[in-house]
Amino acid sequence: VVARHKDRLAAVLVDLMPWRMGLIAAEAACVHALREMTRAHGILLIVDEVITLRVAPGGAQALYGVTPDLTTMGKVIGGGFPVGAVGGRAEVMAVFDPRGGQQKVPHGGTFTANPVTMAAGLATMRKLTPDAYRRLDEHGAELRDGLAAALDEAGIAGQVTGKGSLFGICFGEEPARDFRGWSGTETERAWRGAVYAALLGRGSVVAPHLVGCLSTPMTHADTDTLVANVRFALRALKAS
Repeated sequence: VVARHKDRLAAVLVDLMPWRMGLIAAEAACVHALREMTRAHGILLIVDEVITLRVAPGGAQALYGVTPDLTTMGKVIGGGFPVGAVGGRAEVMAVFDPRGGQQKVPHGGTFTANPVTMAAGLATMRKLTPDAYRRLDEHGAELRDGLAAALDEAGIAGQVTGKGSLFGICFGEEPARDFRGWSGTETERAWRGAVYAALLGRGSVVAPHLVGCLSTPMTHADTDTLVANVRFALRALKAS
């Protein structure tokens, strides 16, 4: 598709682990092929790391070993305050540079680099040390193992997704590889709603499509509680 439309494409934007698609990870071979093809045809590759920047010090792209031309960021870099950022190759980012003539792409506004977000974001980035990422990785792996065990115990077909501090539950007989696979049958979509409601009723808040993320203050007690509540929800689902 990229080769066929190469003369009409300025960029290809990809999310390596889409939040709205249950954190189904992109296949590594596909990602590397996309990088090679976009580079060969002079097309920019943009990686959306707004959510996945939290999975590793270099984001999801570091896990895949891929360097895009541009990276979009948000969420965690603002320390809880509204924020968005873009970074990339100097040649590409030069369009924002006002020096030496007319700025090709104006970039500014009332909230651009506002001091509160910058201070909160800097403090957060300083706290996200390699050790903090290591603990989040271990905590996330432990949680995902617990969620997988809960599915097995309930006898419900599904998979647990995510990396690092991200996690998700996807129902289905076969591992989901795309949106259609994740979306599932009408019954499986109803299951998502039922589990979400059951978790909410027991004080565990995740996204309605059954994905969530851990944070550094969370303890093993927090994840144990979530696993116990998922176990309860799945047993109730099986019995219904």
